[in-house]
Amino acid sequence: MSHNLILQKGAILIADAHYSDKYPQFYSFLQAIESGTIQTTQLILMGDMFELLFGVIKGTKKDNEKEISLLNKIADKIEVIYFEGNHDFGLKSIFPSIKVFPLEVQPQTAVFGSQKVLLSHGDTKTPLGYQIYTKLIRNPFILSLIGSIDILCGHCIIKGLKSRGVQKDPCYKIPLFKEIIHRRLNYLKDEALDIVIEGHFHQNLSFNLYGFEYMNLASFACNQKYFIVQSIKEQLHLQEIVFSEKTN
Repeated sequence: MSHNLILQKGAILIADAHYSDKYPQFYSFLQAIESGTIQTTQLILMGDMFELLFGVIKGTKKDNEKEISLLNKIADKIEVIYFEGNHDFGLKSIFPSIKVFPLEVQPQTAVFGSQKVLLSHGDTKTPLGYQIYTKLIRNPFILSLIGSIDILCGHCIIKGLKSRGVQKDPCYKIPLFKEIIHRRLNYLKDEALDIVIEGHFHQNLSFNLYGFEYMNLASFACNQKYFIVQSIKEQLHLQEIVFSEKTN
């Protein structure tokens, strides 16, 4: 875990926008950032911002080209940090001015004043089967092979993945979520941490765990919520905001 990130007061955190035809609001949100309607000096993307964006597969880049262009424009103005998720990875070549953190270097440690904050998309410390899957799917050779097959079959792979995404409910609730996180983050019980912030699970919940505060962010695709970093008595607080396209 590195310690080179500084969380700024007024920073914006947003997770799991799953940008697609079904969930298009992320583009309007980026327009509001780029135009200054929403003001910040630091934008932290917590992963799965796109339903499908794989750096090696050209079709996914083409599907998201206007959003990619807009994010790169924003990164020329403010600091943008991107934690790759399980729906968007292999992004360093797509976003040359953005600090991109792939799965293998997550979580990352940030500081906010005297507080130590751990940041990641959330698909770390997963069961062995999922770890093997994530290694394989991120392998450049395998991704290139998938991309070639996808072209040959008339984009049947990408179309199939998109169809699966449309069927998912981004507002799902996970039973016994606190117990699941308690087991999953057991490895952090002896770490000197103040806060752990993740996306991935879409739960919009926070609770105390092993002496630190655990925050799981809402899915932007579900309720268009994003979060602004604030300081209350020199302690980090996330202000929850609901984005409205009417104000953009």
